[in-house]
Amino acid sequence: PQPASEGMVCKALYDYTSADADEVSFQEDDLIIQCQPIDEGWMEGTVKRTGERGMLPSNYVDRVN
Repeated sequence: PQPASEGMVCKALYDYTSADADEVSFQEDDLIIQCQPIDEGWMEGTVKRTGERGMLPSNYVDRVN
């Protein structure tokens, strides 16, 4: 089980390169922790591998917990 501090956890399905300053880049299979849905198609989260937090497209990840 995931520690509660990691909140909602998602796993990256594909690589994503940030297109804006408030977005985060990640690689396929990265875990994104503390995910929070923002609006249709976008969420905010922290890439566990890099520690960077920002916006990401929700269709690039799959919820783990």
